[in-house]
Amino acid sequence: MYEIRDPIHQTILIDEAERRVVDHPWIQRLRHIRQLGFVSLVYPGAVHDRFQHSIGVMHLAGQRFRHLVDSHPVGLAGFSQSDLDYAYRLARLSGLLHDAGHAPFSHTAEAYLPAVERFQLPADWYRAGQRPEGRQATHEDCSLAVIHGLVGEGVLDEPVARDVAAVLSVSIRRSRRLGALGTLVGILRALVSGELDADRCDYLLRDSHFAGVSYGIYDLPRLTATETVLEGPEGPELGLDVHGVHVLESLLLARYHMFLQVYFHKTPPAFEHYLDRAIAEDELTLTLNGLGDLVELRDDSVVGQIHAARSRGLPWSTRILAREPAKLVLRERLGAEHQENFLSQQLVDALREAGCTVFTRRSRQRFCAISGAGGLDSDSGRRLLCERRVLGRTLVESVTLHSPLLAAFNQPIDLRHTYVLRGDAGTARTVMERLASG
Repeated sequence: MYEIRDPIHQTILIDEAERRVVDHPWIQRLRHIRQLGFVSLVYPGAVHDRFQHSIGVMHLAGQRFRHLVDSHPVGLAGFSQSDLDYAYRLARLSGLLHDAGHAPFSHTAEAYLPAVERFQLPADWYRAGQRPEGRQATHEDCSLAVIHGLVGEGVLDEPVARDVAAVLSVSIRRSRRLGALGTLVGILRALVSGELDADRCDYLLRDSHFAGVSYGIYDLPRLTATETVLEGPEGPELGLDVHGVHVLESLLLARYHMFLQVYFHKTPPAFEHYLDRAIAEDELTLTLNGLGDLVELRDDSVVGQIHAARSRGLPWSTRILAREPAKLVLRERLGAEHQENFLSQQLVDALREAGCTVFTRRSRQRFCAISGAGGLDSDSGRRLLCERRVLGRTLVESVTLHSPLLAAFNQPIDLRHTYVLRGDAGTARTVMERLASG
């Protein structure tokens, strides 16, 4: 076993097989992809990377699966030790590789990914009718391509790689061995990409730590302690003891506040716009035509181009490196409960008529997809069950029955920011004062 020291989870252990994956250059590349992109311009400590996060997700997914096994829930009875050991291995590898396909600047660069066909896996990896076509690739597609590529690199066996991909994506066919594990697959998916997944459980604590804020703090040990496997309508699934409902609420509130205060801060979207314009106006080139391009790209390879563009006096790259924030002139909350501000277009038109460079950025996030939360029905949401004991009887119910906060919670944050360039701030102020005075 090998030890990794981590500021969030302290000691993380990896075995020899995992180390071969961790040490591969495609995974080590994640050391050079910042977790939060331009957020470090606001929170200078937030320069942590996707590699740290991936190691943390691997650790949490495995740790929480082990807790479920050790607590001996009825839903895991009947599985052999060999089955449980294989599921544990898949949980950890799925956590490690879930973000392996991120491009430079994380989600910012996702808009420049090519058609999904450039990252398609062999046809026999997909379930019938599930091969993606005719859309832009996502970082999830890229992660699947990396997982498949690691087979050719000799660090993953093909059946294991396909089963890891099947945990991360329902479009992938399971191997015969994973297919025989039945309901364990759903539990693994819930641990890696569900409402209580190891991904968000790690990034909230990690991002809070490095940003130097407390918004993302919640009680991870209590959450783990109250997780169990419950008998749902279609078989065993991941759920909570009723005493874990409050920590679920704290996790959702932590996410809510992190998005409002950190991820959706007004400053980073303007720099994302600068990067968009730098690429659109050929100040720099972001080539992402397939896996070969992706695994060679890092934040610093893009930053090097930005430095070169600034040396030639090119404007958008200069604004990025000079850390020149745009001037926010309007912040709108959109959505069903917040009517569109019809004055915004009037303002944009007036600013443009006055010669200002105006642009908008939209940030949207839904915080919970649990059936019954925020009006989500069973067809559009995920089921999450909890268990309580009454007079010696065990009752299994929807978690939303025990949380008025959760039942009312899932109104998405949907923000639109309107900016002008810093040099246009004075003109914008005059325009806005004129509009305000009628």
